[in-house]
Amino acid sequence: MHEVTSRKDRKPTRQFIIGKPATPPAHLQEVDLEALGEELTRRQVQIAAQTVEGDATAPLAFKAMRDPDSHQIHTLQVELTEAHADELRARHGEALIIEEDHDLEMFTISPGADAFEMSMARPLAAQSDELKVTLKVVDENDAPLSKVQVDLAGDLWSDRQLTSTQGKVTLKLFGETLDSLTQLRVKPANGYWSRVIESPALAAQNNVVRLSPLPVSLEGPQADMWGNEAVGNVVMPEGNRVRVAVIDSGFADGHPDVVAAGGRGFAEGGDPEEDWKTDDSGHGTHVAGTIGALNNAIGMRGVADKVDIFALRVFPGASISKLMAAIDTAIELQVDVVNMSLGGPNPSALLQQRMQAARQAGILLVAAAGNNAGPVMYPAAYPEVMAVAAIGKQGTFPEDSFHARHITQHTSTDGTYFAAGFTCRGPEIDVCGPGVAVISTVPGDSYVANDGTSMASPHIAGLAAVLLAQNPDIQTMPRSDARSQALFQSILNAARPLGLPAEFQGRGLPVLTGTTPPAPQPGGGETPAPVEDTGLDTVADLIQKALDAAKLIKEQA
Repeated sequence: MHEVTSRKDRKPTRQFIIGKPATPPAHLQEVDLEALGEELTRRQVQIAAQTVEGDATAPLAFKAMRDPDSHQIHTLQVELTEAHADELRARHGEALIIEEDHDLEMFTISPGADAFEMSMARPLAAQSDELKVTLKVVDENDAPLSKVQVDLAGDLWSDRQLTSTQGKVTLKLFGETLDSLTQLRVKPANGYWSRVIESPALAAQNNVVRLSPLPVSLEGPQADMWGNEAVGNVVMPEGNRVRVAVIDSGFADGHPDVVAAGGRGFAEGGDPEEDWKTDDSGHGTHVAGTIGALNNAIGMRGVADKVDIFALRVFPGASISKLMAAIDTAIELQVDVVNMSLGGPNPSALLQQRMQAARQAGILLVAAAGNNAGPVMYPAAYPEVMAVAAIGKQGTFPEDSFHARHITQHTSTDGTYFAAGFTCRGPEIDVCGPGVAVISTVPGDSYVANDGTSMASPHIAGLAAVLLAQNPDIQTMPRSDARSQALFQSILNAARPLGLPAEFQGRGLPVLTGTTPPAPQPGGGETPAPVEDTGLDTVADLIQKALDAAKLIKEQA
Protein backbone atom coordinates (compact mmCIF):
# COMPACT_ATOMS: atom_id res chain seq x y z
CA MET A 1 0.00 0.00 0.00
CA HIS A 2 1.32 3.42 -1.02
CA GLU A 3 0.47 6.23 1.37
CA VAL A 4 -0.39 9.40 -0.51
CA THR A 5 1.78 12.35 0.49
CA SER A 6 2.52 15.75 -0.97
CA ARG A 7 5.40 16.01 -3.43
CA LYS A 8 6.28 19.25 -1.64
CA ASP A 9 7.46 17.14 1.31
CA ARG A 10 9.96 15.21 -0.80
CA LYS A 11 13.53 16.34 -1.14
CA PRO A 12 15.29 16.96 -4.45
CA THR A 13 18.41 14.96 -5.20
CA ARG A 14 21.63 15.88 -6.96
CA GLN A 15 24.49 13.92 -8.44
CA PHE A 16 27.54 13.69 -6.20
CA ILE A 17 30.97 12.13 -6.50
CA ILE A 18 32.55 10.71 -3.36
CA GLY A 19 36.14 9.69 -2.76
CA LYS A 20 39.10 9.94 -0.43
CA PRO A 21 41.80 12.61 -0.24
CA ALA A 22 45.06 11.71 -1.95
CA THR A 23 46.65 11.80 1.52
CA PRO A 24 44.08 10.77 4.16
CA PRO A 25 44.33 12.73 7.43
CA ALA A 26 46.46 10.80 9.93
CA HIS A 27 44.15 11.62 12.85
CA LEU A 28 41.06 10.19 11.15
CA GLN A 29 40.11 6.63 10.27
CA GLU A 30 40.47 5.95 6.54
CA VAL A 31 37.16 5.39 4.78
CA ASP A 32 36.56 1.99 3.21
CA LEU A 33 34.95 2.92 -0.13
CA GLU A 34 33.90 -0.69 -0.77
CA ALA A 35 31.93 -0.75 2.48
CA LEU A 36 30.57 2.75 1.89
CA GLY A 37 29.46 1.70 -1.57
CA GLU A 38 27.54 -1.26 -0.16
CA GLU A 39 25.91 1.01 2.41
CA LEU A 40 24.88 3.56 -0.20
CA THR A 41 23.50 0.80 -2.43
CA ARG A 42 21.25 -0.39 0.39
CA ARG A 43 20.09 3.15 1.09
CA GLN A 44 19.15 4.07 -2.46
CA VAL A 45 15.58 2.77 -2.23
CA GLN A 46 15.11 4.59 1.06
CA ILE A 47 16.45 7.81 -0.44
CA ALA A 48 14.29 7.43 -3.55
CA ALA A 49 11.13 7.30 -1.44
CA GLN A 50 11.99 10.71 0.00
CA THR A 51 12.75 12.42 -3.30
CA VAL A 52 10.71 14.43 -5.74
CA GLU A 53 10.00 11.37 -7.90
CA GLY A 54 9.31 9.16 -4.91
CA ASP A 55 9.49 5.84 -6.81
CA ALA A 56 10.87 3.34 -4.30
CA THR A 57 10.95 0.63 -6.96
CA ALA A 58 13.53 2.55 -9.03
CA PRO A 59 16.81 3.01 -7.13
CA LEU A 60 18.62 6.24 -7.84
CA ALA A 61 21.81 6.47 -9.86
CA PHE A 62 24.82 4.75 -8.33
CA LYS A 63 28.15 3.76 -9.83
CA ALA A 64 31.46 2.59 -8.40
CA MET A 65 34.45 3.78 -10.45
CA ARG A 66 37.54 1.58 -10.20
CA ASP A 67 41.20 2.16 -10.91
CA PRO A 68 42.19 0.43 -14.20
CA ASP A 69 45.28 -1.14 -12.59
CA SER A 70 44.40 -1.93 -8.97
CA HIS A 71 40.65 -2.37 -9.62
CA GLN A 72 39.98 -0.68 -6.30
CA ILE A 73 37.17 1.86 -6.03
CA HIS A 74 38.49 5.40 -6.32
CA THR A 75 35.18 7.26 -6.67
CA LEU A 76 31.51 6.64 -5.98
CA GLN A 77 29.01 8.40 -8.21
CA VAL A 78 25.73 8.62 -6.34
CA GLU A 79 22.45 10.52 -6.31
CA LEU A 80 21.71 11.96 -2.87
CA THR A 81 19.62 14.55 -1.15
CA GLU A 82 21.58 17.43 0.32
CA ALA A 83 20.65 16.17 3.78
CA HIS A 84 22.20 12.76 3.14
CA ALA A 85 25.32 14.40 1.71
CA ASP A 86 25.59 16.56 4.84
CA GLU A 87 25.18 13.46 7.00
CA LEU A 88 28.14 11.79 5.28
CA ARG A 89 30.22 14.95 5.64
CA ALA A 90 29.48 15.12 9.36
CA ARG A 91 30.27 11.45 9.90
CA HIS A 92 33.58 11.29 8.01
CA GLY A 93 34.85 14.85 8.05
CA GLU A 94 38.07 15.44 6.10
CA ALA A 95 38.49 11.69 5.53
CA LEU A 96 35.90 11.85 2.75
CA ILE A 97 35.58 14.20 -0.25
CA ILE A 98 31.99 14.84 -1.32
CA GLU A 99 31.60 17.03 -4.41
CA GLU A 100 28.75 17.91 -6.73
CA ASP A 101 29.05 16.20 -10.10
CA HIS A 102 29.06 19.41 -12.15
CA ASP A 103 28.27 19.55 -15.86
CA LEU A 104 30.98 20.35 -18.41
CA GLU A 105 30.75 22.29 -21.67
CA MET A 106 32.37 22.26 -25.08
CA PHE A 107 34.72 25.15 -25.81
CA THR A 108 33.59 26.07 -29.33
CA ILE A 109 32.09 29.37 -30.46
CA SER A 110 29.66 28.93 -33.32
CA PRO A 111 28.57 31.85 -35.53
CA GLY A 112 25.09 32.89 -34.49
CA ALA A 113 24.98 30.37 -31.65
CA ASP A 114 24.24 33.10 -29.14
CA ALA A 115 20.81 34.63 -29.13
CA PHE A 116 20.63 38.32 -29.92
CA GLU A 117 20.14 40.56 -26.93
CA MET A 118 16.89 42.40 -27.52
CA SER A 119 16.82 45.86 -26.01
CA MET A 120 13.36 46.67 -24.71
CA ALA A 121 14.08 50.29 -23.84
CA ARG A 122 10.93 51.29 -25.70
CA PRO A 123 7.80 49.24 -24.92
CA LEU A 124 6.08 47.77 -27.94
CA ALA A 125 2.65 49.06 -28.75
CA ALA A 126 -0.18 46.58 -28.46
CA GLN A 127 -0.60 46.60 -32.21
CA SER A 128 3.07 46.80 -33.23
CA ASP A 129 3.58 46.30 -36.92
CA GLU A 130 5.15 43.05 -38.06
CA LEU A 131 8.08 43.38 -40.45
CA LYS A 132 8.57 40.43 -42.80
CA VAL A 133 11.86 40.03 -44.61
CA THR A 134 12.48 37.24 -47.10
CA LEU A 135 15.89 36.36 -48.46
CA LYS A 136 17.64 33.61 -50.34
CA VAL A 137 21.07 32.18 -49.51
CA VAL A 138 23.11 30.94 -52.47
CA ASP A 139 26.62 29.75 -53.25
CA GLU A 140 29.14 31.29 -55.63
CA ASN A 141 27.25 29.76 -58.58
CA ASP A 142 23.87 31.04 -57.36
CA ALA A 143 22.78 27.54 -56.32
CA PRO A 144 20.48 27.59 -53.26
CA LEU A 145 21.89 26.52 -49.89
CA SER A 146 19.61 24.73 -47.43
CA LYS A 147 19.79 24.42 -43.63
CA VAL A 148 21.60 27.75 -43.35
CA GLN A 149 20.95 29.48 -40.02
CA VAL A 150 19.90 33.09 -40.57
CA ASP A 151 19.63 35.62 -37.73
CA LEU A 152 18.24 39.10 -38.23
CA ALA A 153 18.17 41.71 -35.45
CA GLY A 154 16.81 45.21 -35.04
CA ASP A 155 16.65 47.72 -32.22
CA LEU A 156 13.84 45.84 -30.46
CA TRP A 157 13.44 42.39 -31.93
CA SER A 158 15.25 39.50 -33.56
CA ASP A 159 14.39 36.29 -35.37
CA ARG A 160 16.21 33.12 -36.34
CA GLN A 161 15.24 30.66 -39.06
CA LEU A 162 16.77 27.96 -41.27
CA THR A 163 16.68 28.17 -45.06
CA SER A 164 14.53 25.74 -47.00
CA THR A 165 15.69 23.38 -49.73
CA GLN A 166 15.24 26.34 -52.09
CA GLY A 167 17.59 28.39 -49.92
CA LYS A 168 14.78 30.71 -48.85
CA VAL A 169 13.83 32.02 -45.42
CA THR A 170 11.26 34.47 -44.03
CA LEU A 171 12.06 36.38 -40.85
CA LYS A 172 9.48 38.22 -38.76
CA LEU A 173 10.31 41.11 -36.45
CA PHE A 174 7.90 43.23 -34.40
CA GLY A 175 8.27 46.94 -33.90
CA GLU A 176 11.01 47.19 -36.54
CA THR A 177 11.39 48.88 -39.91
CA LEU A 178 13.87 48.20 -42.69
CA ASP A 179 15.86 51.19 -41.44
CA SER A 180 16.07 49.95 -37.83
CA LEU A 181 17.69 46.59 -38.66
CA THR A 182 21.11 46.33 -37.02
CA GLN A 183 22.69 43.03 -37.99
CA LEU A 184 22.32 40.00 -40.26
CA ARG A 185 24.18 36.78 -39.46
CA VAL A 186 24.34 33.87 -41.87
CA LYS A 187 25.78 30.57 -40.69
CA PRO A 188 25.96 27.64 -43.15
CA ALA A 189 25.72 24.09 -41.87
CA ASN A 190 29.04 23.25 -43.49
CA GLY A 191 31.26 23.86 -46.49
CA TYR A 192 31.05 27.69 -46.59
CA TRP A 193 32.25 30.76 -44.73
CA SER A 194 29.81 32.54 -42.44
CA ARG A 195 28.83 36.17 -42.98
CA VAL A 196 27.98 39.01 -40.62
CA ILE A 197 26.50 42.15 -42.18
CA GLU A 198 26.14 45.22 -39.98
CA SER A 199 23.23 47.62 -40.67
CA PRO A 200 22.06 45.44 -43.58
CA ALA A 201 20.42 47.26 -46.47
CA LEU A 202 17.47 44.93 -47.04
CA ALA A 203 14.29 45.11 -49.03
CA ALA A 204 11.12 43.41 -47.84
CA GLN A 205 11.54 40.70 -50.51
CA ASN A 206 13.94 39.22 -53.04
CA ASN A 207 17.10 39.68 -50.98
CA VAL A 208 20.07 37.49 -51.88
CA VAL A 209 23.04 36.60 -49.67
CA ARG A 210 25.96 34.90 -51.39
CA LEU A 211 28.38 32.67 -49.43
CA SER A 212 31.94 31.76 -50.35
CA PRO A 213 33.08 28.12 -50.21
CA LEU A 214 35.73 26.91 -47.80
CA PRO A 215 39.05 26.00 -49.47
CA VAL A 216 38.54 22.36 -48.45
CA SER A 217 36.44 19.61 -50.02
CA LEU A 218 36.44 15.88 -50.69
CA GLU A 219 36.94 16.59 -54.38
CA GLY A 220 40.43 17.85 -53.60
CA PRO A 221 43.10 18.88 -54.05
CA GLN A 222 44.18 18.68 -50.44
CA ALA A 223 44.29 22.16 -48.90
CA ASP A 224 46.97 23.54 -46.60
CA MET A 225 45.62 24.49 -43.18
CA TRP A 226 46.96 27.66 -41.58
CA GLY A 227 47.05 25.90 -38.23
CA ASN A 228 49.34 23.18 -39.58
CA GLU A 229 51.66 25.78 -41.05
CA ALA A 230 51.70 27.72 -37.79
CA VAL A 231 52.93 24.72 -35.78
CA GLY A 232 55.55 23.69 -38.33
CA ASN A 233 53.74 21.51 -40.89
CA VAL A 234 56.23 18.64 -40.73
CA VAL A 235 55.86 14.98 -41.58
CA MET A 236 55.24 12.56 -38.75
CA PRO A 237 58.02 9.95 -38.82
CA GLU A 238 57.32 6.27 -39.29
CA GLY A 239 57.76 3.98 -36.33
CA ASN A 240 55.82 2.99 -33.27
CA ARG A 241 52.35 4.47 -33.58
CA VAL A 242 51.19 7.14 -31.17
CA ARG A 243 47.80 6.79 -29.51
CA VAL A 244 45.66 9.88 -28.93
CA ALA A 245 42.39 9.90 -26.99
CA VAL A 246 39.81 12.55 -27.88
CA ILE A 247 37.41 13.02 -24.95
CA ASP A 248 34.53 14.79 -26.64
CA SER A 249 31.17 14.36 -28.39
CA GLY A 250 31.97 11.22 -30.35
CA PHE A 251 33.15 10.58 -33.88
CA ALA A 252 31.54 10.58 -37.33
CA ASP A 253 32.47 7.03 -38.24
CA GLY A 254 32.88 6.70 -42.00
CA HIS A 255 34.23 10.17 -42.85
CA PRO A 256 36.67 9.55 -45.73
CA ASP A 257 39.25 12.02 -44.42
CA VAL A 258 39.64 10.83 -40.82
CA VAL A 259 39.39 7.43 -39.14
CA ALA A 260 39.40 6.20 -35.55
CA ALA A 261 41.09 3.11 -34.17
CA GLY A 262 38.36 2.66 -31.56
CA GLY A 263 36.43 4.34 -28.82
CA ARG A 264 33.92 4.09 -26.02
CA GLY A 265 30.70 5.85 -25.09
CA PHE A 266 29.72 7.01 -21.62
CA ALA A 267 26.08 8.01 -22.13
CA GLU A 268 23.68 6.69 -19.51
CA GLY A 269 21.85 3.63 -20.84
CA GLY A 270 23.76 3.63 -24.12
CA ASP A 271 25.93 0.97 -25.71
CA PRO A 272 29.51 1.89 -24.75
CA GLU A 273 30.94 -0.10 -27.65
CA GLU A 274 28.83 1.65 -30.30
CA ASP A 275 27.81 5.09 -29.00
CA TRP A 276 31.20 6.64 -29.71
CA LYS A 277 30.51 6.29 -33.45
CA THR A 278 27.82 8.98 -33.18
CA ASP A 279 28.58 12.71 -33.13
CA ASP A 280 25.44 14.82 -33.07
CA SER A 281 27.23 18.14 -32.60
CA GLY A 282 30.22 17.49 -34.88
CA HIS A 283 32.54 18.88 -32.20
CA GLY A 284 34.47 15.66 -31.57
CA THR A 285 34.91 14.91 -35.27
CA HIS A 286 36.23 18.43 -35.85
CA VAL A 287 38.76 17.99 -33.04
CA ALA A 288 39.78 14.55 -34.32
CA GLY A 289 40.34 15.90 -37.83
CA THR A 290 42.59 18.67 -36.57
CA ILE A 291 44.71 16.07 -34.81
CA GLY A 292 44.83 13.30 -37.37
CA ALA A 293 43.06 13.88 -40.71
CA LEU A 294 44.65 11.69 -43.38
CA ASN A 295 47.31 12.73 -45.88
CA ASN A 296 45.28 11.35 -48.80
CA ALA A 297 45.11 14.08 -51.49
CA ILE A 298 41.60 15.23 -50.50
CA GLY A 299 40.23 17.60 -47.92
CA MET A 300 42.91 18.41 -45.38
CA ARG A 301 45.73 16.87 -43.39
CA GLY A 302 45.84 16.77 -39.61
CA VAL A 303 48.82 17.90 -37.58
CA ALA A 304 49.71 14.25 -36.93
CA ASP A 305 48.46 12.09 -39.79
CA LYS A 306 49.89 8.79 -38.52
CA VAL A 307 48.16 8.41 -35.16
CA ASP A 308 45.59 6.05 -33.72
CA ILE A 309 42.64 8.11 -32.51
CA PHE A 310 40.36 6.80 -29.78
CA ALA A 311 37.04 8.65 -29.47
CA LEU A 312 35.77 8.71 -25.88
CA ARG A 313 32.27 10.17 -26.01
CA VAL A 314 31.09 12.13 -22.95
CA PHE A 315 28.70 14.55 -24.70
CA PRO A 316 25.81 15.14 -24.57
CA GLY A 317 25.45 15.40 -20.81
CA ALA A 318 29.15 15.62 -20.02
CA SER A 319 30.00 15.83 -16.33
CA ILE A 320 33.00 15.53 -14.06
CA SER A 321 32.23 11.85 -13.40
CA LYS A 322 32.04 11.07 -17.12
CA LEU A 323 35.36 12.80 -17.69
CA MET A 324 36.85 10.73 -14.86
CA ALA A 325 35.52 7.53 -16.45
CA ALA A 326 36.98 8.57 -19.81
CA ILE A 327 40.37 9.23 -18.22
CA ASP A 328 40.27 5.75 -16.67
CA THR A 329 39.57 4.32 -20.13
CA ALA A 330 42.46 6.30 -21.61
CA ILE A 331 44.74 4.77 -18.97
CA GLU A 332 43.36 1.32 -19.77
CA LEU A 333 43.98 1.87 -23.51
CA GLN A 334 47.54 3.03 -22.79
CA VAL A 335 47.17 6.14 -24.90
CA ASP A 336 50.04 8.61 -25.13
CA VAL A 337 48.12 11.89 -25.38
CA VAL A 338 44.65 12.95 -24.23
CA ASN A 339 42.86 15.95 -25.72
CA MET A 340 40.11 17.61 -23.67
CA SER A 341 38.35 20.42 -25.55
CA LEU A 342 35.94 20.85 -22.67
CA GLY A 343 35.71 21.99 -19.09
CA GLY A 344 33.98 24.12 -16.52
CA PRO A 345 34.58 26.69 -13.78
CA ASN A 346 34.39 24.28 -10.85
CA PRO A 347 37.55 22.65 -9.48
CA SER A 348 37.34 19.05 -8.29
CA ALA A 349 39.88 17.37 -6.04
CA LEU A 350 38.66 13.96 -7.20
CA LEU A 351 39.04 14.86 -10.88
CA GLN A 352 42.52 16.18 -10.19
CA GLN A 353 43.40 12.81 -8.67
CA ARG A 354 42.49 11.13 -11.98
CA MET A 355 44.65 13.67 -13.82
CA GLN A 356 47.51 12.65 -11.54
CA ALA A 357 46.78 8.97 -12.21
CA ALA A 358 46.96 9.62 -15.96
CA ARG A 359 50.29 11.38 -15.53
CA GLN A 360 51.58 8.39 -13.55
CA ALA A 361 50.53 6.24 -16.52
CA GLY A 362 52.83 8.28 -18.79
CA ILE A 363 50.02 10.20 -20.50
CA LEU A 364 50.28 13.83 -21.60
CA LEU A 365 47.06 15.71 -20.84
CA VAL A 366 46.15 18.67 -23.08
CA ALA A 367 43.09 20.86 -22.47
CA ALA A 368 41.37 23.94 -23.85
CA ALA A 369 41.56 26.97 -21.57
CA GLY A 370 37.93 28.05 -22.09
CA ASN A 371 36.03 30.63 -24.11
CA ASN A 372 34.51 33.19 -21.75
CA ALA A 373 37.50 35.58 -21.74
CA GLY A 374 37.86 34.97 -18.02
CA PRO A 375 40.08 32.82 -15.80
CA VAL A 376 41.32 29.48 -17.12
CA MET A 377 38.74 26.71 -16.74
CA TYR A 378 39.20 23.20 -15.34
CA PRO A 379 40.74 20.74 -16.12
CA ALA A 380 43.13 23.07 -18.01
CA ALA A 381 43.85 24.99 -14.79
CA TYR A 382 45.33 21.94 -13.06
CA PRO A 383 49.16 21.88 -13.04
CA GLU A 384 49.05 18.30 -14.35
CA VAL A 385 47.41 19.50 -17.58
CA MET A 386 48.84 21.53 -20.48
CA ALA A 387 46.56 24.57 -20.77
CA VAL A 388 46.11 25.95 -24.30
CA ALA A 389 44.92 29.46 -25.17
CA ALA A 390 43.65 30.42 -28.64
CA ILE A 391 45.20 32.71 -31.22
CA GLY A 392 44.13 33.72 -34.71
CA LYS A 393 46.03 34.73 -37.83
CA GLN A 394 45.33 37.76 -39.98
CA GLY A 395 44.23 37.03 -43.53
CA THR A 396 42.95 33.49 -42.93
CA PHE A 397 39.23 34.31 -43.09
CA PRO A 398 36.92 36.77 -44.91
CA GLU A 399 36.67 40.21 -43.33
CA ASP A 400 32.87 39.96 -43.11
CA SER A 401 32.88 36.51 -41.50
CA PHE A 402 32.05 35.84 -37.87
CA HIS A 403 35.71 34.95 -37.27
CA ALA A 404 36.76 38.58 -37.72
CA ARG A 405 34.87 39.50 -34.55
CA HIS A 406 37.51 37.72 -32.45
CA ILE A 407 40.39 40.02 -33.48
CA THR A 408 41.86 41.95 -30.53
CA GLN A 409 44.47 44.64 -30.03
CA HIS A 410 46.82 42.02 -28.56
CA THR A 411 48.93 41.19 -31.61
CA SER A 412 52.22 39.43 -32.16
CA THR A 413 55.42 41.42 -32.67
CA ASP A 414 55.21 41.03 -36.45
CA GLY A 415 51.45 41.68 -36.55
CA THR A 416 50.67 38.23 -37.95
CA TYR A 417 48.87 36.68 -34.99
CA PHE A 418 46.37 38.00 -32.45
CA ALA A 419 45.03 36.74 -29.14
CA ALA A 420 41.45 35.57 -29.67
CA GLY A 421 38.98 37.80 -27.88
CA PHE A 422 37.14 34.87 -26.33
CA THR A 423 40.12 32.93 -24.97
CA CYS A 424 40.45 32.41 -21.23
CA ARG A 425 43.70 33.78 -19.91
CA GLY A 426 45.88 33.71 -16.83
CA PRO A 427 49.11 32.39 -15.30
CA GLU A 428 47.96 28.80 -15.85
CA ILE A 429 48.33 29.11 -19.65
CA ASP A 430 51.24 26.97 -20.85
CA VAL A 431 51.12 27.57 -24.63
CA CYS A 432 48.84 28.95 -27.32
CA GLY A 433 47.53 27.35 -30.49
CA PRO A 434 45.49 28.14 -33.63
CA GLY A 435 41.88 28.66 -32.56
CA VAL A 436 40.18 31.05 -35.01
CA ALA A 437 38.78 30.00 -38.40
CA VAL A 438 40.05 26.45 -37.98
CA ILE A 439 38.70 24.23 -40.75
CA SER A 440 38.26 20.55 -40.00
CA THR A 441 36.11 17.48 -40.53
CA VAL A 442 32.45 17.19 -39.46
CA PRO A 443 29.69 14.58 -39.92
CA GLY A 444 28.17 14.43 -43.36
CA ASP A 445 31.54 14.00 -45.07
CA SER A 446 32.09 17.73 -44.93
CA TYR A 447 34.12 20.51 -43.30
CA VAL A 448 33.40 23.52 -41.08
CA ALA A 449 35.41 26.53 -39.91
CA ASN A 450 35.13 26.81 -36.12
CA ASP A 451 36.48 29.12 -33.43
CA GLY A 452 37.41 28.28 -29.86
CA THR A 453 40.07 27.02 -27.52
CA SER A 454 38.49 23.68 -28.45
CA MET A 455 40.25 24.13 -31.80
CA ALA A 456 43.55 25.30 -30.29
CA SER A 457 43.96 22.34 -27.95
CA PRO A 458 43.97 19.61 -30.65
CA HIS A 459 46.70 21.45 -32.55
CA ILE A 460 48.91 21.03 -29.49
CA ALA A 461 47.76 17.45 -28.91
CA GLY A 462 48.65 16.62 -32.52
CA LEU A 463 51.97 18.41 -32.17
CA ALA A 464 52.66 16.36 -29.02
CA ALA A 465 52.06 13.16 -30.99
CA VAL A 466 54.58 14.23 -33.64
CA LEU A 467 57.14 15.22 -31.01
CA LEU A 468 56.73 11.85 -29.32
CA ALA A 469 57.29 10.04 -32.62
CA GLN A 470 60.34 12.23 -33.27
CA ASN A 471 61.80 11.35 -29.87
CA PRO A 472 61.92 7.57 -29.38
CA ASP A 473 63.95 8.11 -26.23
CA ILE A 474 60.80 9.61 -24.67
CA GLN A 475 58.36 7.24 -26.37
CA THR A 476 60.17 4.16 -25.04
CA MET A 477 60.42 5.45 -21.47
CA PRO A 478 58.56 3.44 -18.82
CA ARG A 479 55.02 4.71 -18.40
CA SER A 480 55.36 7.10 -15.50
CA ASP A 481 55.10 10.75 -14.57
CA ALA A 482 58.66 11.21 -15.84
CA ARG A 483 57.57 10.19 -19.36
CA SER A 484 54.64 12.59 -19.30
CA GLN A 485 56.79 15.41 -17.94
CA ALA A 486 59.49 14.82 -20.57
CA LEU A 487 56.94 15.27 -23.36
CA PHE A 488 55.38 18.25 -21.55
CA GLN A 489 58.79 19.91 -21.34
CA SER A 490 59.56 19.13 -25.00
CA ILE A 491 56.48 21.10 -26.02
CA LEU A 492 57.47 24.03 -23.82
CA ASN A 493 60.97 23.93 -25.31
CA ALA A 494 59.46 24.05 -28.82
CA ALA A 495 57.37 27.13 -27.99
CA ARG A 496 58.27 30.44 -29.62
CA PRO A 497 57.18 33.68 -27.92
CA LEU A 498 54.93 35.74 -30.19
CA GLY A 499 55.16 38.99 -28.28
CA LEU A 500 51.71 38.61 -26.74
CA PRO A 501 51.13 39.12 -23.01
CA ALA A 502 52.11 35.98 -21.09
CA GLU A 503 48.55 35.45 -19.87
CA PHE A 504 47.49 34.95 -23.52
CA GLN A 505 50.38 32.86 -24.83
CA GLY A 506 52.20 31.20 -21.91
CA ARG A 507 55.55 30.14 -23.34
CA GLY A 508 54.29 30.92 -26.84
CA LEU A 509 53.34 28.94 -29.95
CA PRO A 510 55.05 25.51 -30.19
CA VAL A 511 56.60 24.96 -33.62
CA LEU A 512 57.78 21.61 -34.98
CA THR A 513 61.03 21.14 -36.85
CA GLY A 514 61.59 18.35 -39.33
CA THR A 515 60.79 17.27 -42.86
CA THR A 516 57.97 18.90 -44.82
CA PRO A 517 55.28 16.36 -45.75
CA PRO A 518 55.56 14.86 -49.26
CA ALA A 519 52.79 15.33 -51.79
CA PRO A 520 49.78 13.26 -50.67
CA GLN A 521 48.75 10.22 -52.69
CA PRO A 522 45.09 9.54 -53.58
CA GLY A 523 43.59 6.92 -51.31
CA GLY A 524 46.59 6.97 -49.02
CA GLY A 525 46.95 7.77 -45.39
CA GLU A 526 44.79 5.04 -43.91
CA THR A 527 45.42 4.37 -40.26
CA PRO A 528 44.80 0.70 -39.46
CA ALA A 529 44.91 -0.52 -35.92
CA PRO A 530 48.48 -1.24 -34.80
CA VAL A 531 49.67 -4.82 -35.17
CA GLU A 532 52.72 -6.65 -33.99
CA ASP A 533 55.66 -6.30 -36.38
CA THR A 534 56.74 -9.80 -37.41
CA GLY A 535 59.06 -8.76 -40.23
CA LEU A 536 56.69 -10.09 -42.90
CA ASP A 537 55.66 -6.55 -43.85
CA THR A 538 59.27 -5.71 -44.69
CA VAL A 539 59.61 -8.82 -46.85
CA ALA A 540 56.35 -8.02 -48.63
CA ASP A 541 57.55 -4.47 -49.36
CA LEU A 542 60.80 -5.79 -50.88
CA ILE A 543 58.91 -8.28 -53.07
CA GLN A 544 56.53 -5.56 -54.27
CA LYS A 545 59.43 -3.24 -55.13
CA ALA A 546 61.10 -6.05 -57.10
CA LEU A 547 57.89 -6.72 -59.04
CA ASP A 548 57.47 -3.02 -59.81
CA ALA A 549 61.06 -2.81 -61.07
CA ALA A 550 60.58 -5.88 -63.29
CA LYS A 551 57.41 -4.38 -64.75
CA LEU A 552 59.21 -1.12 -65.53
CA ILE A 553 62.08 -2.96 -67.30
CA LYS A 554 59.58 -4.94 -69.37
CA GLU A 555 57.74 -1.78 -70.44
CA GLN A 556 60.98 -0.10 -71.52
CA ALA A 557 62.17 -3.14 -73.52
